Amino acid sequence: MVYHDLITYCADTQALMAEVEQVAPDRIIRDDQGNAVGFSITKTPTIRSGTETLAVVRVTDKELAVIQGLKSLQILAQVPAGGDLLAAMVQAERTIYDRVYPRTTVPVQDETGQVVGQCTPPELIGAFA
Repeated sequence: MVYHDLITYCADTQALMAEVEQVAPDRIIRDDQGNAVGFSITKTPTIRSGTETLAVVRVTDKELAVIQGLKSLQILAQVPAGGDLLAAMVQAERTIYDRVYPRTTVPVQDETGQVVGQCTPPELIGAFA
């Protein structure tokens, strides 16, 4: 089976859930009240900035066809599984990626609140082993 790795961008997750519910209702994850709360697909944890999200997704050809048909989800990069997603982005997509996922160095605190170092998030938001 052939797999593809993608970086996906969504500006409005509510619109995405509504669209997935129409085109692939079997992919909707629901809470105890039956509300759509997620999209069942193999992905790394979602990065959120306000209403915008990014995720690294691994899909089959069939799943890729569904994703490519979603108007509320944009593919920023696409490579064969294990490929270099960051190198696959053109500047316009990289601008979106950098806006949603800033890699600002942040302080690291110990259990007493004392700053003991700094951490800079990695350039790629997630990766599959």
